[in-house]
Amino acid sequence: MTQPRSALVTGASGLIGSALVRRLVAEGLRVYCLVRPGSLAKSAPSPELRVIEVPSFATDVLRASLAGTGYDVVFHLASYGVQINDRDRDQLIPGNVGVLANILEALAANPPAQFIFAGSCSQYGFPAQVGQPISEDQPLRPTSPYGAAKAAAELYGQALALQLKIPFVSLRLFNVYGPGEGAHRLLPSIIHALDRDQPVALTGGEQQRDLLYVDDIAGALFAAGGSKLRPSTAYNVCSGKPVRIREVGETAARLMGKPQTLLHWGKLPYRSEEPMWVVGDPARFEEATSWQPQMDFEEGIRSMISAVRKREHQHAV
Repeated sequence: MTQPRSALVTGASGLIGSALVRRLVAEGLRVYCLVRPGSLAKSAPSPELRVIEVPSFATDVLRASLAGTGYDVVFHLASYGVQINDRDRDQLIPGNVGVLANILEALAANPPAQFIFAGSCSQYGFPAQVGQPISEDQPLRPTSPYGAAKAAAELYGQALALQLKIPFVSLRLFNVYGPGEGAHRLLPSIIHALDRDQPVALTGGEQQRDLLYVDDIAGALFAAGGSKLRPSTAYNVCSGKPVRIREVGETAARLMGKPQTLLHWGKLPYRSEEPMWVVGDPARFEEATSWQPQMDFEEGIRSMISAVRKREHQHAV
């Protein structure tokens, strides 16, 4: 597949979407951001960036809003259940399966060369074997309603895209971190407390995760858009390298010059539905795209510390 010249991004105002839009613009693509009113600033940093605001994701609204435009690749990142306020279980299926189906239907008259669905490692649930990287061939056994909704969206979207003759690829993204994370998430909350010399109540921290810096995920999505990935196929986007949650907190404290005693490991219980091992096998995606993560773990934590401090300073002014 040749390098795409235009892209449509849904969920462009989110953590990953924002990083992806920056990368696509930097690479010279014409980028269209499909968002709800007010969720993304209209003042575009580049003439190649267009914001399409829609009052809803109903098929007729989307079809009218997207009429007259075409895209080489579509990145579907919009998803219900990611944000802390997305807790209404009645919205999980409409906000994932429904929105995806409506977007595919709206694109059917002028289909893209590639449709990339942003899946999640939460679709896997517990690993088949702790210590063994999770491959795409592992059955999907999600343990959370969000993971189940993402799995349902992938399966339904794949079947519908096949009928509509839209090349559909699923990228199952593993644990993302980086500037722009919500304040409630693990690393920002640790940094916030340590900056104030406050103790942090944590679990035992023995969970092992496959962490990817947000710009690396944006790079993976960009690489996917320019690669000939197999339609109706899922690919893990991950590093294959386990990192203990305890190491995340301890690294942040060390880089901030704060005492490790502020990290109260074991004060909180592990969640019963939480796998202790979520580490992926990146071989299929790396072979197809030659992509590999670039951000060093310690440098990524350092970048997060700077970003959290900058955001809190701006809020304080």
